[in-house]
Amino acid sequence: MKILMIHLASAAERLYFQQQQFSKLGLNFEILAAVSIAHISEQQYQQQAFGWQRPLRKVELACFLSHKTAWEKVLELNQPCLILEDDAVLAKNSREVLENIEQQQFSDVDLINLEVRSRKKIVSKQAKLNILDGQFKLFELYQDRTGAAGYILYPEGAKKLINRLKHTAPAIADGFICASYELTSLQIEPAVVIQQDQMQVYGLIDALQFASTIGRSEHHQAVYRNLAEKMTFKQRRIWGQILMALRYMQVLPKAEKRWIHLDKQIF
Repeated sequence: MKILMIHLASAAERLYFQQQQFSKLGLNFEILAAVSIAHISEQQYQQQAFGWQRPLRKVELACFLSHKTAWEKVLELNQPCLILEDDAVLAKNSREVLENIEQQQFSDVDLINLEVRSRKKIVSKQAKLNILDGQFKLFELYQDRTGAAGYILYPEGAKKLINRLKHTAPAIADGFICASYELTSLQIEPAVVIQQDQMQVYGLIDALQFASTIGRSEHHQAVYRNLAEKMTFKQRRIWGQILMALRYMQVLPKAEKRWIHLDKQIF
């Protein structure tokens, strides 16, 4: 399976880490140049950063546009690709997992999330598929909340995400994906990707600390220009929460909200 690594050219230590990690895994990756804030004009920022549930910082818009570039690459290649951010840490048996998923030749799947990130997800009560003799299970993923560091995207899924932009404004990358309910998505368990900043949270030895090139969105306090703007964004936020609640009610008979397991032994 082709692996696309979203990488900011200035983050040399991340590239070195990934080169070392992939050498051990026996995998190769293609660098996909990340969009830098230097590439975003003030006009583009004003046009694209104010249509979500809060104003996007330039670095968040750059991250979103980097993922959009990856989606376009999947469409161009017309094959499923693993999209990774350059601080992603992969399980030791990722190669076998990817090979097995590729062998399935899914025709009814748009996206497979390989990551876990400190929030519960809404998944099917029963696994859709067992792989590697039951070591891993693939569940239908109905609602994710955060994380875009590692996911397999299929051409049809890429098309849906790009088409969504015709009527929906850019958002933080994971928020945009999570709100794309038109996607048919799966979640792997145990997770095989974790972002470097989550390793301590999950009890993994974190030998390498990267300075965040984005700054975690969950810790960001939005700044509004005036009260009217604040109320507009608040209304969008409330509507987003309503849509998530409706989604949960829609799938409740066949789904459950729970933590996705991460097996520390495979990292």
